[in-house]
Amino acid sequence: YHEGRGADAPAPPALPYALKAGRMAHLGDGPGHTDGSRIAPALKPNAKRPVGRASVPNVPKPDLRSLPAWDIGISDGEDGDVPGKDYMVFSANVWNAGPAPLVVDGFRSPGKDLMDAYQYFYDAKGKQVGYSPTGTMEWDPRVGHEHWHFTDFASYRLLRANQKEIVRSGKEAFCLANTDAIDYTVKNANWHPNNTDLSTACGQQSSLSVREVLDVGSGDTYTQYRPGQSFDVTDLPNGTYYIQVIANPEKRLHETNLNNNVALRKVVLSGTKGARKVTVPA
Repeated sequence: YHEGRGADAPAPPALPYALKAGRMAHLGDGPGHTDGSRIAPALKPNAKRPVGRASVPNVPKPDLRSLPAWDIGISDGEDGDVPGKDYMVFSANVWNAGPAPLVVDGFRSPGKDLMDAYQYFYDAKGKQVGYSPTGTMEWDPRVGHEHWHFTDFASYRLLRANQKEIVRSGKEAFCLANTDAIDYTVKNANWHPNNTDLSTACGQQSSLSVREVLDVGSGDTYTQYRPGQSFDVTDLPNGTYYIQVIANPEKRLHETNLNNNVALRKVVLSGTKGARKVTVPA
């Protein structure tokens, strides 16, 4: 399903990919991501947007971390991409090591295109004791999305061998959902998260409010096959590069640790235009 995957990333039992003429052709997110097969009720936001003075109390907070990219390959693009181009595609995951969940509500006025987003903080008994404005949510009308995205949750960048940025993915807004169990041994891990399905977690176009949660121990996986989300490598020279995954890139979210948000994966680009290849060193 792709070339040079490397021994560090074992294949899942059901892959959302097909091989077409030696290149990656993507069929969808797969069961339980956007197809509604994990029927989960939508989370309910607070009845009203928070009022009063914003505060960030000294209580447990989430710890967002990035996993190194995997499922790395070359594609000739999807609908909406430029024909004749070579795209480097990959999967990425940002997860929450805790000890507190990430809870974000979005609120908008009728007719507005953006929601105002707020992060909430809770004491040891689960009582909300503070909040902080944390950017916006935007409606994504594209097929395969069609839900509210929290902006600036993560960022994907392709770096040169000297780790200087060369290409940035257009994907920087996300519907948060607990698509994958990453580490349920961390403190306060929730073994039974509610919002595991993107098709139910992030609202409808008519929604005036949305709650998005990333529970402790779980992560949110995105496959990079949709238009604008992969790296255009058509004109890049062959050689060594790094895929960089950054959680909370603008540091708008409050965390226990901001020093563990970046993950790198080395890749080697080869081949010729229209027949590029990527290998992943062990």
